[in-house]
Amino acid sequence: MEVYDSTTITLHWVIAILVTIRFLIGRTTNFLPRGSLRVDIWSVHVVFGFAFASAVVLEMLWRATRSRRLAPLDRGLIHLTAVAMHRLLDLLLLIMVALGITDVFAHGFPLFNLWHFPKFGGDEFLRSVNALHGFLANIIVAVALLHSVAALFHHHVIKDGVLRRMWPTITGR
Repeated sequence: MEVYDSTTITLHWVIAILVTIRFLIGRTTNFLPRGSLRVDIWSVHVVFGFAFASAVVLEMLWRATRSRRLAPLDRGLIHLTAVAMHRLLDLLLLIMVALGITDVFAHGFPLFNLWHFPKFGGDEFLRSVNALHGFLANIIVAVALLHSVAALFHHHVIKDGVLRRMWPTITGR
């Protein structure tokens, strides 16, 4: 069975892991009392956000220029749905990158309380950007979960090998 190249697979799973970690940080950190620990955890969220932005852009550039092209296993409605799902995820991830960077500057974020990003905009702008950022995070996680369920459906019900094409393998045995 043909599989994607190791760079495509690695970037896919790095993005998936970063989405998961950042979502969990974003949804739990405000339960902590205000203070340096909370700022440090939000700082990890921001640093991982810049790593996420880099991975998203790199993955899209790689896929457009160097990624191994695999023939679809299905040419019908399932394939069209898969393509639409991937393009939707691409669009949502790019918008999240832009919103995340905007959010950092809207806050004038104090990275580990060592360096402050310059603050742009007023409090209303900050609240709007922050609300959009959080809302889009929820949408991305919902679409990513649907994507995961579809991959598991392919693997366990259709048994067509779609999941194995993107599953990391250990080489050099």
